[in-house]
Amino acid sequence: MRIFTALIVGALVIGLGQAVAQPASPGAELLPEGAGREAVLKVCTGCHAAEVIVNRTQKDMAWPDVVQSMVDKGAVATPEEIEQIAAYLEKALPETAEGSTH
Repeated sequence: MRIFTALIVGALVIGLGQAVAQPASPGAELLPEGAGREAVLKVCTGCHAAEVIVNRTQKDMAWPDVVQSMVDKGAVATPEEIEQIAAYLEKALPETAEGSTH
């Protein structure tokens, strides 16, 4: 009985540790893997759902300008994160010929 209890407690502790270590951003799976993705998840999804980022409707500004606009409005990011985010979005969600992303 003690072994069973120890196994259950151990499984709960490991499961809880993994849940705390990897908080999930809703819709994170929509963002393609790539350098800068973690910075987008950290900085951008505090205000925007990943779906909003992926399906961006504002097309009059390039991604670097959009990122700078968000920083100007209060997004908190290091200069390195800003560069990573802009580069990631340009590569992962490029403008298409029709002017839409992806």
